[in-house]
Amino acid sequence: MTASFKPGDKTVFHTHRFPVTVYVLEGAFTLEMEGRAPVTVTQGQAMVEPPNVKMTGYNRSTNDSLRVVVFYTSDPDTPFLDPLH
Repeated sequence: MTASFKPGDKTVFHTHRFPVTVYVLEGAFTLEMEGRAPVTVTQGQAMVEPPNVKMTGYNRSTNDSLRVVVFYTSDPDTPFLDPLH
């Protein structure tokens, strides 16, 4: 699937039940994971989001948009993410 982020956009605080690979088409994607240092990947780079880790993803730019492709494999009825409150 693909996702687009405007400057300053972020995902909800969430977990995944399976690994998720994020490939950056445009811009820079920053992932903050509980208990870990933030990771930023830029255009042409990819990263794997680990399962069962609390996280949120950001477009930290104030000017540039962000476009990513997300790859994952899961059981058919498994939700993509589990939001946390």
